[in-house]
Amino acid sequence: MTRIFTTGAEEADVSTLWDIIDPISNDTAAIHQMHQLGRLGLPASVSPRTGRGLYNLLSTQSLQKDFGTDTSRTELFIGFAARFQALVGSDFLICYTDAPSVFSNMVSLQLNANGAVEVTRTNTVVATSAIGLIVIDTWYYFEVWFKPLNSNGRATVKVDGATVIDYTGDFTNDLELINSFLFSGVGGNIAGIATMFDDIVVNTPDGAVNNTFPGMVRLLPIRPDAPGTNSDWTRAGVDLGTDEAQLRNGSFDFSILQTASADALQDAIPEIPDLPAGATITNIVLTANAKVDAGAGVIAPMVIANGTSDISADQTLVSTWRHYQYAWAVNPDDSAAWDEADLSLLKIGFSS
Repeated sequence: MTRIFTTGAEEADVSTLWDIIDPISNDTAAIHQMHQLGRLGLPASVSPRTGRGLYNLLSTQSLQKDFGTDTSRTELFIGFAARFQALVGSDFLICYTDAPSVFSNMVSLQLNANGAVEVTRTNTVVATSAIGLIVIDTWYYFEVWFKPLNSNGRATVKVDGATVIDYTGDFTNDLELINSFLFSGVGGNIAGIATMFDDIVVNTPDGAVNNTFPGMVRLLPIRPDAPGTNSDWTRAGVDLGTDEAQLRNGSFDFSILQTASADALQDAIPEIPDLPAGATITNIVLTANAKVDAGAGVIAPMVIANGTSDISADQTLVSTWRHYQYAWAVNPDDSAAWDEADLSLLKIGFSS
């Protein structure tokens, strides 16, 4: 699997998915993540690009994913939707090229006051799109390929499917790897001006699938809706009456499923989304929010397609709530691309 990150801003608490939230005091409300529970300070005319959530970041706010001591990522393909409220010269996507836990050298994508986007190498502009590419209050989908090398490095930027920058040359002032990526709002010192993000995915070039530009991604959330085949886990916290309700409406310790057993299976029939005409399903991505209370534990996202089960590799749990993901680019029942009819035969779940 080469999809390493997926979010439609549906996780309710950004700290379960993002590693560094700046300023440190920010939580879900400060980041202005929108959910079905409320609009949290967004302009009345703005809705998520897809689903029920988006990130609404001021210029002083950022969300960062840190790879820690894992220095294996030498290039990334990043897809994301962005909507700007002002044309101000500022970075909105940064990939750091330092040793672990050092965030000083970077390659980045920034907006300028003329509505162009620019690729930079530690604050030196190396490539620029046409002026007027970006206007305010409009959703755009960016696909970015950053490959930091001292020579023949690569930076390619697509906006709504069209290539607007394709740079080859010196593309790092430090290491030839990416140790972290960050999204930030654009707005300078203009009060209340923010940048909205949605439908974020990150691929690496490894493997046979999800190894290049992701395309024009729209992440449609589907939640547990009806009983599935397996129900080995036990309801805890507030008992909402059914296992699928426990998962669909739960909020961390409020309503949960739990087990002390290894290889316990749990699944549910999900909601079926109304796909746009002409849409292609490139992945079914399962995200589980989980933790271990004591000792050691694992979780493995699972799909059951027309009765055929496919369980991901175990992912090690920690003692705080975190998101654990796996992406299926093909239907395990027939090893072919997903189609809309497959969704009516799909169950989603996980194994301990």
